[in-house]
Amino acid sequence: MNKKRYLAVGSLSIISALLLSGCSVSDLLSDKLDESTTRTAESSSKAVADGLLPNWVPEGGTNIELVQRNTGNERIFVMDYEGELNDGQCTALSKVGDPTDAELAKAYASDPRTKDLAAVEISKTRTLDADWWPDDAQTHTTDLCGRFWVHQADGKLYAFAPDLVVQVQAIEKERAAAENNK
Repeated sequence: MNKKRYLAVGSLSIISALLLSGCSVSDLLSDKLDESTTRTAESSSKAVADGLLPNWVPEGGTNIELVQRNTGNERIFVMDYEGELNDGQCTALSKVGDPTDAELAKAYASDPRTKDLAAVEISKTRTLDADWWPDDAQTHTTDLCGRFWVHQADGKLYAFAPDLVVQVQAIEKERAAAENNK
């Protein structure tokens, strides 16, 4: 008898908490695609060793800030760095900010996360944002380092790894639905 009472009280408590918090049951039961995590590191060598940054990232970088998509492969990061990129792991674009399909295919084939994907399956659209990320960063891309679009400016190295086209479309759909519900 006491078990039934505890279950009833527990259930009412959960329902009350949901109603008071403004959350709906559907919010709790559905994963949100448009969620990200921010991470930092003091040095690029430690960040690479810890798996936070990819292996192509050169040593000597400091003050790393990274935002990563929780439900996909998209990443943006910045670090203080004035050195050169590794010629063996990064390829200069033939035209700044506008990688060709062949350049993208070659770069994506060299990255473990994208090697089995066609370049057309990977979006060119950035959905992540941060205060430190320039709005037009992709248009300044000078190199492809695996799946990362990279450029350097004002003593900083910026890198963007795009997500799958289907993931970006789902995020945009989720954002539109959230905007319509306002």
